[in-house]
Amino acid sequence: MKKRKQSAPSVASEAIYAQKGYYALTKNDWKPRFFSFLIDVCVMIAPIMIWNIIMMAVLGSIVSVSGMVIVNIAIGILLILSILCANFYIYKQTGGQSLGMRIFGYKVITSNGNDCSNAALLRREVIGFAIPFLVLMYFLNIFGVVLYWAINGILVLTTKQQRTLPDMLFHTCVVGVAKQKRVRSVKPQPQYRSRIDLHLHSDFSANGEYNVEELFQLAAKNNMQTISITDLDCAKSNHLAKRMSALYNVEYIPGIEINCEYQGIRLRVLGYFIDYTNELFATIENESLVNEKRASIARVQKFEKLIGRHIDIDRLLQNNRFQRLPGELIAKHVLTRSEFSDCELLQPYLQYDHMEEAARKLAKDYFSYGKPCYVQVKYPLLEDVLEVIKMSGGVSVLAYPGRLYMSEPQLLDELVKLGIQGLEVFYSKHTQEEMKALMKYAMTHKLYITGGSGFFHEQGSARIGMTQCPKDGERIIQDFIEAYQ
Repeated sequence: MKKRKQSAPSVASEAIYAQKGYYALTKNDWKPRFFSFLIDVCVMIAPIMIWNIIMMAVLGSIVSVSGMVIVNIAIGILLILSILCANFYIYKQTGGQSLGMRIFGYKVITSNGNDCSNAALLRREVIGFAIPFLVLMYFLNIFGVVLYWAINGILVLTTKQQRTLPDMLFHTCVVGVAKQKRVRSVKPQPQYRSRIDLHLHSDFSANGEYNVEELFQLAAKNNMQTISITDLDCAKSNHLAKRMSALYNVEYIPGIEINCEYQGIRLRVLGYFIDYTNELFATIENESLVNEKRASIARVQKFEKLIGRHIDIDRLLQNNRFQRLPGELIAKHVLTRSEFSDCELLQPYLQYDHMEEAARKLAKDYFSYGKPCYVQVKYPLLEDVLEVIKMSGGVSVLAYPGRLYMSEPQLLDELVKLGIQGLEVFYSKHTQEEMKALMKYAMTHKLYITGGSGFFHEQGSARIGMTQCPKDGERIIQDFIEAYQ
């Protein structure tokens, strides 16, 4: 959603219109605009047509005259509501087009070229047209209404962009909507769902939605053959997963995903076939929770200094299982509590229509990398993580390395020398180019090839089994699994 702004009175350039598929109106448009306006007037006074039908029924002795008093009152109320609301409702449903405008290809936008908010459309229609119609009709009868329409008609013919009085008052204008060529639709082919997914997250991960058994139920429902639950910095899911594997007849590979750092770069390493009972994994989990909490507190303290207000950290951390306070959570907290409503720094974000969008924007502006409240979480060194996985009898695989390899290919050489044994070549968010390059690199350097969706929840873009691994490619991943069984 766009942020609500005061529209500037200047008229947008034709270049802006062209980018959005609009065009500025010319004098040749006066006739279709006139007919468009007549259609909108008909929409406003549509209840009168009902009254005419009833009157014909009365004249034909189908309906009794005695009921006309009630009918007149009902039709009058309906007419007022129709004048005030009918066209605005259509504007709201179509994003700025009345019925007449939709038929003739016009649209109301702001004078600087942006789409009108619902509030702006409401002001233009109700204050600019509906209320003048009712007031003038009451005091001056139809002559006052026609005079008002005539004034607006003259302005349309004589002003740039054919703007009416309401357009000038509320900084809007009517533009033409360019007709788009119809493109023959092609039915999208469903993506192949791999039967092997070695990158899933349960609710032992911060954003995981499903518990371990629910993941196995989902895997069985989708006819999965083999899965691995690789929770972030946590190996606890493996205890339950081993039992669920036999119950749901889905092969299970013990796994974990560990945050780490190499030369200032944050990486994630997947560990497979690990001895998840090793105390080293409990240590990693505990240190991760401590580091996340420490960084979260520092993040809040930095923001407190910026806004000059105290933020109740204990309230934020209460019932927070993972002791994580990302920027978006902090942003949502201050934007939804009344004690922060007068903070000057927050005012631009309080103007958003939706709080989710406002919180994301505030977090991006103040908590993302390089911003005033950014805090780097302390992660273990890559070398130490590789050693832990090795000591537990596991295999180290670099998680979703596509973007890293495409930007810094020499860095992958260093990671392989340090002990990375495989690459997650197939991943839900990798591009075809990235997967092709990673496949070639893995084959050249004799590295294991794995695939995973990175599944957290059904609302995300990654679905269980959607690893982008083709059916023929599953054999390569199966070779990796069989090598360690």
